[in-house]
Amino acid sequence: MPTVICAGLITMDAVYDLTAFPQEGSKVRANSARRVPGGGALLAASAIARLGGTARLAGAVGDDPLGETLRDDLKRRGIDDTLVQTVEGEATSHSAVFVTAGGERTIVNQRSDCLPELELTGDVPDHDVVLADTRCGNIARALFEEARRQGKPAVLDGEAPLPPELLPPVSHLALSEQGLAGFGGKSLAASAGENGCWVCVTRGAATVQIHDGSELAPPPVTALDTLGAGDTWHGAFAFALGSGFDEPDAVRFANAAAALFVSRAGEERFPTLKEVEEKLGA
Repeated sequence: MPTVICAGLITMDAVYDLTAFPQEGSKVRANSARRVPGGGALLAASAIARLGGTARLAGAVGDDPLGETLRDDLKRRGIDDTLVQTVEGEATSHSAVFVTAGGERTIVNQRSDCLPELELTGDVPDHDVVLADTRCGNIARALFEEARRQGKPAVLDGEAPLPPELLPPVSHLALSEQGLAGFGGKSLAASAGENGCWVCVTRGAATVQIHDGSELAPPPVTALDTLGAGDTWHGAFAFALGSGFDEPDAVRFANAAAALFVSRAGEERFPTLKEVEEKLGA
């Protein structure tokens, strides 16, 4: 099973389930509410651990009760937190997440301004793939450079704004539609050519578009909750690359994993490797 280092945002999310998104200035009552670990890097690592891979998380929490709670949860999920820093005097990143009846989510995040400036501490541990978002830029850049030096995949979860200094060592750029818009209207093919890497854009329940012009559709499912779907996709994609899949098969694998994830409710929604394989064979 592959070992994947996931670098980036680590949060505690307060999730509110609503019938519809509230109008500005209104007061609404949530159908239910829960507090769950979140952040792209943490959720991707959770997906990888559930699939049976070794997940190493890199990023930061604050020196507060939320940070301590997240550390405990990482251990429960089987995620290595050796590269997670505790930043004195800073609050742990946290979000308010509103999930409406159709499963769509709106996120309001608060995070420290120090995250992009944090440096990687210690040696880079063994890994097969590095996956990072754009939140902890210096840490991501150091990990990407080491991965490329070793000839291993360096996968960027590309959200806007996309720091240009992260791009040179990236081997695989998986953009959201918002991230693609940050390229100023350039095509996927142009983006791949300029950056010398494989590029795709994920589009929720729609097809994943790849820079060579091909498209791969996810399995049709009824979505109950889309919160964390993109992070699950990125984690599964990195897991598949680390398992030796080529890019089209890695996209198919990630599509199936994300489809299973959104079709379930509750915190423990991450699919197992067997479940993904069964979905692919269906």
